Amino acid sequence: MKILYVLGFLPPYVTREIEAVASSEHDISVLLPELREKNSTADFWNGISNDPKNNSVTVSRTLEFKYLTCSAKRLIVPFLRSFRFPKTMVKSLQNKEFRYFIVASSAVLGMDHSSKPDIIHAHFAHDNAHIARIIADILKIPYSVTTHAADIFVPDSTERLCRVLQKAAVVFTISQYNISHLLKYGIARKKIVVARLGLDTSELPCREKTTPTPLAVCTASGLVSKKGVPILIEAMRLIKKRGTDCTLTVIGADPDGKLLKEYRRSNTDLPINFAGVLRSDETLSIVSAASFFVLPCIEAANGDKDGIPVALMEAMGMGVPCISTRVSGIPELIENNISGILVKPRSPEELADAMEAMLSGKEKADRLGNSGREKILANHFPSKQAHILTKNFARIAAERKKVELHS
Repeated sequence: MKILYVLGFLPPYVTREIEAVASSEHDISVLLPELREKNSTADFWNGISNDPKNNSVTVSRTLEFKYLTCSAKRLIVPFLRSFRFPKTMVKSLQNKEFRYFIVASSAVLGMDHSSKPDIIHAHFAHDNAHIARIIADILKIPYSVTTHAADIFVPDSTERLCRVLQKAAVVFTISQYNISHLLKYGIARKKIVVARLGLDTSELPCREKTTPTPLAVCTASGLVSKKGVPILIEAMRLIKKRGTDCTLTVIGADPDGKLLKEYRRSNTDLPINFAGVLRSDETLSIVSAASFFVLPCIEAANGDKDGIPVALMEAMGMGVPCISTRVSGIPELIENNISGILVKPRSPEELADAMEAMLSGKEKADRLGNSGREKILANHFPSKQAHILTKNFARIAAERKKVELHS
């Protein structure tokens, strides 16, 4: 089967998925946005994430996202070329998605039509998913999309989100928790399939079980509010007042660095190292040496929240004991006092208590860490999740062929 991934960026967990699917003897092409000089999400991940290594995977950074924001004058030539697809053009104009259509039509015109894909897949119901839907319409093939967190919790446009999800042949999502949100958008329950993110623990460093000083680590991408860093700082303040010895490293930075600078300036009295952005291997090395990993997720004021954070999965996969909160799909990953500790969101007191419990009860902490690792091995191995995807891809392709034979 030939599968086309249409992505806005390529994080490591999607790379792992692609490699696992390709290992099932599928030919995969990946379309990504063009490399640009401006700072963007795609460029950020290009700098820290490797392309798939499987020989049956082709990666092309030719998706012309520039057409989403450029001046109308620059759309004239691609618009004239797109007249080859009049029906899809008319639909896109009616749906006020002309720029998505221009990107999609340019992508189709640049394809090798001797290797037309059987199905298109997108991750995150963002711009790339809308473009994937239009490419699928032009090529007259089915598409699917994996939904994660912000893409369904705080969509840019509810109308467009409903359109891309309702027209998809199948909607994958990373947790049972997300199903209720998808049902709100009018998605038939039978179309929703849970496919969790995969993690190959053999790629992670071994946990260093003897640490010279008590160390807590938090990975907070972008320092966004849903990561709960201010609550963690307050918990550290309580721990210091109680006289408990613990150093905290927070890894991550906001895009312009202003919040990172403010955190560093206003918390010099606390044993917290705000490390900024680090490479993936550096981050994993620091986490592997931690006494415990902590991520006190919250629901942000705008409704945004984490799905199942990959940072938690990675820490658990190394056997590092974890503390997090009862938010979104996290309780599906961490069972309280069995594979980690869960506390109430926005509670510095409960968080401080849990952190002290990790430091004072090494035997229990080690047991939680080992149990967390077993949870990852059992439920998040990439080949297991790839099987869920490929089984549904095959079903969709077979149903499509049946329809074509009878039409």
